[in-house]
Amino acid sequence: MLHLLPAAIMFVFTVAFASVFLIPATSFVPKNAVVGFYWTGMWSFLSAICALAGAEQTLVMVGLPTYGTGEILLQVLLLTFIIFVVFGWFRLAGKAAFYGVKRFLKLS
Repeated sequence: MLHLLPAAIMFVFTVAFASVFLIPATSFVPKNAVVGFYWTGMWSFLSAICALAGAEQTLVMVGLPTYGTGEILLQVLLLTFIIFVVFGWFRLAGKAAFYGVKRFLKLS
């Protein structure tokens, strides 16, 4: 019973921070669909990471055994986030380079 109040506070902060991470995804609408996809995806991933980490800690505070499942899921989510960001960066940089080369050849 002693850990119920800290767990409730942790739950409220988890929901609040996960919601705050979704504000940039919904308030800024890029003109390009590809940029919009990666912008929304990045903020959604950050919100999911925050929610999963907070949920795991809330369960630990209540005294429920997580048996490392939350840690494993968090590691997988972090790895997929890194892959998503790197793939998105390569894709957007490649599109920009292709556009620059195409524009340079058109001017020549």
